[in-house]
Amino acid sequence: MISRNLLALSIASALLSLPAMAADNPGSHQHGHAEMQLAFSADQVEILILSPAGNMLGFEHEPRTPEQHEMIESVTGWFGETPLVNTLDSTCTVVATQVQHEVGGGHDHDEHDHDDHEHEDDHDHDHDHDHDHHDHDESGHDNEAQHSDITVTQTLNCPGLDQSANLTTPLTTRFSGIEDLDIAWAGPDGQGATRLEHGEDSFSLGR
Repeated sequence: MISRNLLALSIASALLSLPAMAADNPGSHQHGHAEMQLAFSADQVEILILSPAGNMLGFEHEPRTPEQHEMIESVTGWFGETPLVNTLDSTCTVVATQVQHEVGGGHDHDEHDHDDHEHEDDHDHDHDHDHDHHDHDESGHDNEAQHSDITVTQTLNCPGLDQSANLTTPLTTRFSGIEDLDIAWAGPDGQGATRLEHGEDSFSLGR
């Protein structure tokens, strides 16, 4: 199985020569914004998703209720079984998925090797874990809830991928918090980039 680090390195290498995304790219952590990077090779696609946790969970602090714990498990499970891109004929299947987030201590979830979970509970945190002493801004929201991210890496096998000119993604319909999704890709046929708004679920590779 491809490790998260090797997968991320592979995608980064494939996308190294890509031009910058749109000049108005909101940056690495802006609520409502997410990024997807794709690297194609024959029938295989490697995916890297970067997003603020709030876009997908609705919160970015440590889970405080059973419902919030269930939300993390539900979203993590969804990533493990759902192709994050697909052909119009839905030929893609998930080979491997890893989810890394900073919510609740920052855990790695490997959906295809559950004995390989890496817990990062020993990381230093800049906030007090005593929930009675959270810092609040003027709106009453926790300041700690503004800088938690989710990183998802996924490998898909997609028969017919090399012949597909259009792909779909469920991200912009599954998560109401994603207002826009920047997509960049590279492969044997070239490279490109586009942006999808919430509710838009298909894009063209320009083949």
